[in-house]
Amino acid sequence: MKFLLVRLSSMGDVILTTPAIRALHNSYPQAEIHFLTKKAYEPLLLYHPLLQAVHSWPPSTFVCKQKWEGVIDLQRSLRTLPLRWRLRYMRYTTFPKKNVLKWIMVRQKRLIPLPHVVKRYGEALRPFGVSQEELGPIEVYFPPSIIEKVEKDLRSLNSEGGWLAVGIGGTYATKRWPIPYYETLLNRLEMPVILLGGATEAPQCFLLAKRLKVPAVIGAGRYSLLETAAAIKLASLLLTHDTGTAHLGAAMQTPTLVLWGNTVPEFGMTPWHVPYANIETRHLRCRPCSKLGFSACPQGHHDCMRSLTPDYVEKRIRSFYSALSKGKAYKIP
Repeated sequence: MKFLLVRLSSMGDVILTTPAIRALHNSYPQAEIHFLTKKAYEPLLLYHPLLQAVHSWPPSTFVCKQKWEGVIDLQRSLRTLPLRWRLRYMRYTTFPKKNVLKWIMVRQKRLIPLPHVVKRYGEALRPFGVSQEELGPIEVYFPPSIIEKVEKDLRSLNSEGGWLAVGIGGTYATKRWPIPYYETLLNRLEMPVILLGGATEAPQCFLLAKRLKVPAVIGAGRYSLLETAAAIKLASLLLTHDTGTAHLGAAMQTPTLVLWGNTVPEFGMTPWHVPYANIETRHLRCRPCSKLGFSACPQGHHDCMRSLTPDYVEKRIRSFYSALSKGKAYKIP
């Protein structure tokens, strides 16, 4: 018996499928589970102990000629329609994207809390008798050598105390917090920091690190996906935007604070099964302006992020950290 799960992108969405892998295995422990994704995201799944194989998109002849007990499409887009046609004689399921409700929220600014996307992925498993109760935490695995490399970086600064991992990156500018705000905040918190992101964010991180009065390790542009995960695992807290980094934090079970810009938690993409806090501006009538984001604020002010001042964010972080130390914080809305 073989199952094929499909999720092509992006990083956060691929990570959020891992509870479905575990749930499917618990119901069919003898079955082979395969995963189809874009090559860029394969590292997130390569070391998963419950996956028989990870296949690259576009699908190979091997994938299309297998006799799958079920094909579970967690992408559900025009890109996967040709695959659905080629596997039309297999049992093919998908999940509710709730795009109409997201459209209503964006157009009418009516917040309608959606079920978490992990639960919606679970809906695709129902036809195979898998219950929502089987959906556990997010899981990303890597070999010990990965974490050893990052530990060496941290030891080189001889810093004491817990590290703060900071996810600077984000595909869309309207999801990103201003860099000058980070400089003010991080100097006030006085915690050693790990600056994370992709190659695009590397120049900003190098400039930011020079202005910090605290020890700083630059992972942006240097760390792979799995090394970024290891850095987050070694941190006491993660501060990030509404991006895949937040879900990587959940996979590492690191308490996470999410800075929300043009998107809203009601879209159902908050961190899963980990202590977290949402930091957002609730009073703006223009939020949410998109279910994804823009290269620039459509209104020209970007107040969804600009109004989250370093003073306010510092208070939220200290409050969250204090609650964690007392064993009280699981979610701070």
